Amino acid sequence: MENNKTGLLKLADDYFGFMARSYPVMSLSDEFYFFPRASQANQHLSYLDSLEAEKTKQNNAYIKTLMRGLDKLDTNKMDLETQIDYRLLKSSMNGFLREFHKIKIWQHDPNLYLKIAILGIDQIVNKLAMIKEDICWELISRIKQIPSLLKEAKANIKQIPLPYLETATQTAKAATKYLKEDFPLFLETRLLDTKELRVLTSRAIDSLSEFKGFLKRSVGSENYIKDRAILEDLLVNSFSYKRGLCEIFEIASEEYQRILSELRNISKYMRPSKSWQRALSDYKLKAKNTKELLGLYSRQIIGLRTFLVKSNLIGIPRMQDIRVRQTPVYLAPIRASASYGCPLSSNQKESALFYVSIDHIKENIHQEYIFVTAHEAYPGHHLLDSVRRNIKNPIRRQIESPLFYEGWASYAESLIEEFGYHNNNIQRLIGLRRQAWRAIRAKLDVGIRINKMKSSDAAAELCWLGYSPGRVKAMLRHYILTCGYQLCYTIGKFEIESLRKRFVSRMGIKNFHDYLLAGGELPFDCIKNRMERLCKLNS
Repeated sequence: MENNKTGLLKLADDYFGFMARSYPVMSLSDEFYFFPRASQANQHLSYLDSLEAEKTKQNNAYIKTLMRGLDKLDTNKMDLETQIDYRLLKSSMNGFLREFHKIKIWQHDPNLYLKIAILGIDQIVNKLAMIKEDICWELISRIKQIPSLLKEAKANIKQIPLPYLETATQTAKAATKYLKEDFPLFLETRLLDTKELRVLTSRAIDSLSEFKGFLKRSVGSENYIKDRAILEDLLVNSFSYKRGLCEIFEIASEEYQRILSELRNISKYMRPSKSWQRALSDYKLKAKNTKELLGLYSRQIIGLRTFLVKSNLIGIPRMQDIRVRQTPVYLAPIRASASYGCPLSSNQKESALFYVSIDHIKENIHQEYIFVTAHEAYPGHHLLDSVRRNIKNPIRRQIESPLFYEGWASYAESLIEEFGYHNNNIQRLIGLRRQAWRAIRAKLDVGIRINKMKSSDAAAELCWLGYSPGRVKAMLRHYILTCGYQLCYTIGKFEIESLRKRFVSRMGIKNFHDYLLAGGELPFDCIKNRMERLCKLNS
């Protein structure tokens, strides 16, 4: 038994170290859910990930070698916790190989290269700069590598799905604007306005201009919806999830209908009498400018943390601060209306970042600010990531599960309402509409691949919820391409609620939440087995 555990830890150390060295940007960013959060990646902040074709093939071969090493281990001689670690590690490797070996995303998605370039800068400018005075070397090194990275993209990319092409064009324009306008101001502020940096920045801008030309000449493919087999493979081999697609679709459909019924019931008792859609349309935030809007989110962070402590719903460990910031222009095309940025390190001087996209202020989307803050900060992503990053087990500390990650954040939104964070019918409607929005996404994610739903059906339902046609179009473009991710919010929440119904009477609500998070982002059947064992030991 001990030899198997030792062998597993050795393979895990090799895997995380290799990913950190080979893909430091992607290993440090929440944007790439098929990568581990390899902690050693923050030792390689002067490098950008290389996707050169031959090197990528060699990297795939190395991960396959590690997988063969995993297959040689005898799982029958492992205890429960080691078996769970084995499944997590194998799922993480499967996720990487699915994207880079089977699907070959590096041959089809120009956004992959642009994200590496701009997130590589973001990690230095908005994260490393918090804890390090002199960041000149890291900036010089990463900006210097942008032209070669984009050259790799032009050599590798064979066929581009049309939505990828549209998004990449927007991202390239945004990155160019940032390097021309905002980046020089940052350099001046930090007294880093050196001749070398100016020359390298100019070269990076030129390479982005050439890449925009490449994108303009490219013809987008309409054949971009991944098939059923790919989604099934992702669920089983990457998410370690056992429900079938038809069952998932039914769960999401039932959730959607339940939420619509609740929306109608609440609107019946509102005065003056009006439909829930009209009530939400009439509700406007008092924030009139960027400062006031960011202030709303900042106050919610404090309010939610205080509420959780007083309610004794979950333990709050010692954590790094989280700061609200406007989404930088270069991140806007790849971030939603709000997003979370995990710290690079455990240094207490570094904060997590809660990005808010000000461009959406006119669309009234920020009326959801209470639930968005619960999702991104407390008790959502910030709390979850803080717990995960302090787990002693190196495998569970460095592996995230989108199904758990987004499921927990969605559950966090309903949790604060259930336990009385607010007592307001408008806020109830807003929270329910967000749940309905996610249920539609789950239905679409699965339904479009099992011929039970069309994108036009989802568009009609989203517009009926009150989202603008322009926003719905952008949503659908993103949702269809992120195969398997959109179902994570509703289905992950469903599984957490199912576990709670099963165990909360035996564990208590706080112990249930604390034990759930402390174990890592595990497959739900593993969580059930761990909780059953704990309850038997305590009985």
